[in-house]
Amino acid sequence: MNAVTAPKQLQSALSGVDIPPSPAILIELDAELKKDVADQREIARLISRDVALSGSVMAIANSPAFARGRKLASITQALNVLGTQSVFNLVVSQLLKTALAGGQDAAMDRFWASSARTAGVSAELAKRLRCVQPDVAYTFGLFHDCGIPLLMKRFPRTREVLAAANMAEDRMFTDVEDEMLGTNHAVVGYFLAKRWHLADFIAEGVLYHHDYKVLVEPGRVSATAQALIAVCVLAEHVTRLHESGDGENEWAKAAQSACAFFGMSLGVVDDLIEDMMEWLV
Repeated sequence: MNAVTAPKQLQSALSGVDIPPSPAILIELDAELKKDVADQREIARLISRDVALSGSVMAIANSPAFARGRKLASITQALNVLGTQSVFNLVVSQLLKTALAGGQDAAMDRFWASSARTAGVSAELAKRLRCVQPDVAYTFGLFHDCGIPLLMKRFPRTREVLAAANMAEDRMFTDVEDEMLGTNHAVVGYFLAKRWHLADFIAEGVLYHHDYKVLVEPGRVSATAQALIAVCVLAEHVTRLHESGDGENEWAKAAQSACAFFGMSLGVVDDLIEDMMEWLV
């Protein structure tokens, strides 16, 4: 099924999951960016009026994943150095985390901490592999599993289902969710990406991020979506190794296709994984 041409067919798979509306500031920023000549002063004003948001964006902009040799002191400076689209992607990342926050739920706190690490590793891998823009890889790394918090709100047994999907060695992760819940986090995340007016390649990537065949089947999704999926599954593997010392079944399912997409042998990718583990220390 094509993610761009078949939204009506996918709609039936939502199973009553509520998709949060796009925040007002995101709508305003998107409208400004769509102008023939976007006004950076207006973009900076919109972001800076939310102190918590601008502080979070600046913290990420000055992180190792984005730092460019000097400390950025303001949103205006970040716009000048990183570019308006990069800063917009960072804004989306922070608004997403706020919209899907799980309160004091320790499991959700761990989910977002792990997602943030995956996002940072994704950005660094994107820089090293030169296959997609680091800020886009960061946004996708944080966003790709965004359907999970929404599933948790809708289905009490979501954690049980995710555990079963994680253990599945010979089935697609989302197939297990479909069987047990009637929907899956990739479909839910796709509709969130569309409702928040994110780029089509991000929505595509979210929908297909467990379907690793798309990495070696030209034309099913865009080249950017392929790159995001490949980078993210590798970043998740690195993050899991760093967090627990153990890998997971997803990299075993994805490795052959991801290596083919990168044009690298598994041995070379293993060396890259070791380098990234050192980068995380």
